[in-house]
Amino acid sequence: MVLYVVRHGETQFNVKKRYAGQTDVPLNERGIEQAKELAMKLAEEPFDIIVTSSLLRARMTAEQIAEYHREIPFVVMEAFREVCVGVYEGLTREEVQERYPELWARKCTRQLDDAPTGGETTRQCDARVAGGLATLKENYPEKNVLLVCHGFVSRVINRQLKGLSFEEMHEFSLGNCEVVKYEV
Repeated sequence: MVLYVVRHGETQFNVKKRYAGQTDVPLNERGIEQAKELAMKLAEEPFDIIVTSSLLRARMTAEQIAEYHREIPFVVMEAFREVCVGVYEGLTREEVQERYPELWARKCTRQLDDAPTGGETTRQCDARVAGGLATLKENYPEKNVLLVCHGFVSRVINRQLKGLSFEEMHEFSLGNCEVVKYEV
């Protein structure tokens, strides 16, 4: 399988540096333009399927790309939703530090088995994404798959496909509407 991983376009949460997590925010105007530009760049790529997270920002991005690939399947997979950051969702780092100083001091979003209250640990997210990747490998072994997902999920995918440690995972960053290609 050849896997193209795309991070969704820009949202107002990105602009204001707010934790989005699984909050279902749409693309902003710039994000829509980014998605349209990316769609044109990818128009000639021989995708066999487009897979997207169920969150609106990823779906909106994938739908722009699908405009140039109408003849191929479009699949929504919950496995590729962004990591849930619980009580951090909707807040900036400064707001989190002010409201949840003990959580912030624990650096729980960088820990393998810790998470903000109501959130998902890195290990839980990693397992969820691993299940999604296993499904893709099983269902599309010789195919070109485009996957639209999120920043943290793209780090998890990069870690898994490159055999990196959890610590090394955080060195990778995919910007809005950036693409990375993997031979799986």
